Parts: sequence; structure tokens; C-alpha cells
Amino acid sequence: MKASETSKTNLNWFQKQIASFERSRFGAMAALLTAQSCFGSVAAMYSLKTQSYVLLAICANITMASNGAFIAQVSAKWCLILFYLSVILNLGILIINFFIR
Repeated sequence: MKASETSKTNLNWFQKQIASFERSRFGAMAALLTAQSCFGSVAAMYSLKTQSYVLLAICANITMASNGAFIAQVSAKWCLILFYLSVILNLGILIINFFIR
């Protein structure tokens, strides 16, 4: 498989995610917002528990940015990009906090 074919496959996957999000925008938005907020709050709790205030600030900012994008009803592409970024960063923050303990 060539590199261009791989990028097209990944692009098609993301385009499918955008199309699925647009079909049921408000239901998906509510579910993703709730799940992402809960996940962000768990990461924030562990950051606060280990007194990692920089990680807490990063966690809070990316979670609020994603929530703000959902509430402001920005384009589906940006909603999903911020959602995935929030999940990845919050997961990284959780992993870092488990090693700090």
C-alpha cells in the first residue's frame, strides 16, 4: 500500500466520522460532550490529586475548548478534531499522573 493510499484511507475514515456526526448532530453532540466532560473531569481529579497544576490547566483548557465548540455548534470537522484531541490529551495526562504517584 502506498503512502498516498494510506492517507486517502485515513481521510475517508475521518470523512465518514464527519458524515455520521452530521446525520445525528444533536444526539451525537450530547453524547460526546457528556463522555468527554466526564473523561476530562477524571483527568482533572488525578492531576489535582498529584498536585500537577500545569497538567490540570492543560486538561481544563482542552476540555473547555471542546465543550465550547460543541455548544457553539461549530463545523463537524472542528467538533471532532477538538473531541479527539481532548480525549488523547486527557488520556496522556491520566497516564502521566499514574507514573507521578
